[in-house]
Amino acid sequence: MIAFVSGGVRSGKSQFAEKTAKMLAKERKGNLYYLATARKSDEEMVERIRMHQKDRGKTWNTVEEPYDIEKVLKILEQHDVILLDCLTIWLSNVMFDLDYRITKLEESVIRWITLARKKQFSLVIVSNEVNEGNPFSDEFVLTYIYSIQKLHQLIVKEADVAVVVQAGIPTYWKGGGE
Repeated sequence: MIAFVSGGVRSGKSQFAEKTAKMLAKERKGNLYYLATARKSDEEMVERIRMHQKDRGKTWNTVEEPYDIEKVLKILEQHDVILLDCLTIWLSNVMFDLDYRITKLEESVIRWITLARKKQFSLVIVSNEVNEGNPFSDEFVLTYIYSIQKLHQLIVKEADVAVVVQAGIPTYWKGGGE
């Protein structure tokens, strides 16, 4: 099962995704993984990561991987539940550190989805809505926004469930939900 959860900053999307992943792990009796894409780039980020890990508790197996998501997915087992948090940070990592372009980005995401289906994972992908508000004129910002929107469209097309969370309230674009 592929689930896509998006929303704005501090919208409640990560909490919703974590709750969803825990429920799936309980149903499927699979291992529960938190695949973190953030890099420990400075002391503030180190502290934020530490606090997030503390808040999640011992329920989660945490894997930190800012670039090669496919490598991690290849070693996990059938029926595992993986929460990838978050696509927007992964995108900035690979676009700006590794110079990925849209074709390589899309190919990477397609490989994740293919692996998830083949290994019967539940893959919950969290992302931010970044195309809200005023238009930007900076070329790098526009390229980033264009890329994340293309990836969102690709993932939603392939996802079984797609949800946007605003003010802690989920709205289902695709798939179930009570």
